[in-house]
Amino acid sequence: MPDISCVIVSYNNLNFLERAVNSVLEQTHPVDEIIIADDGSTDGSRELIVSLAYREGNIRPIFRERNIGVAANRDLAIRSSTCELITTLDGDDYYFPSKIENEFRALRDYGDAVAFSDVVLVGLDGCRIKKLNLSSIPKLTHQKRLRYLANRSGYIPRDMLMSKHLYLKAGGFKHDLRIYEDWDFKIRLAALPTNWVYSGTEGIAYRQTGRGLSSASHFIHLRSQYKVIRLNKKIILEKLGIVYYIESLLRLLYNWIKAVVLKVYRKLKN
Repeated sequence: MPDISCVIVSYNNLNFLERAVNSVLEQTHPVDEIIIADDGSTDGSRELIVSLAYREGNIRPIFRERNIGVAANRDLAIRSSTCELITTLDGDDYYFPSKIENEFRALRDYGDAVAFSDVVLVGLDGCRIKKLNLSSIPKLTHQKRLRYLANRSGYIPRDMLMSKHLYLKAGGFKHDLRIYEDWDFKIRLAALPTNWVYSGTEGIAYRQTGRGLSSASHFIHLRSQYKVIRLNKKIILEKLGIVYYIESLLRLLYNWIKAVVLKVYRKLKN
């Protein structure tokens, strides 16, 4: 039976980290290795991680001496994992109890595939806000799935279960991307000829904290999206064609102009 590593990345998540770790420890299918990669926290998280590692023999801490960013932190931690299968979790989110079991079961008949579950948005207090149903993605053809992800046409899976081999084959997370690093990786992952399989259940509680993507300005979003499209130019041209690539750039240009007009309008109005 393949063994499983869960990589938890965290930066100043003291208030949420223990619940995240416990949600992995309490899985109905055991996780063999839990890597907690702390990205230079200053809020007491490190002391908590040390105590958790002392209590649980399968927890391995990694402490960054300085903040290197979520993409680099996650990628380096995954590359240091020792198990055949890997999955991820942010330090302010948590798993539902059967996440690993259901995704592991979904993988059994597909070999080197990607397994994922529904995502539930929760508030700071953990109360449910909205469920993101991802059941339609496995029904897409390979090309349509890539187009869906490249275009961000709907909800995108997160914290999937896959082989470390597949992660490395897709190239891992780009260290220089501060936001949209997840989207960039999933475009490259979707370009590989492999199955994406759905567990049929809720797997991730994704906490809405106001940090990360939601804290960036509209112009930072657009600049970062443009960078992701450019980084994946070769894949998009080869798999989806030049017309789709031009459409993607025009869509970003339209959004940029719209943002500028709205900003000017607000200034004139005030």
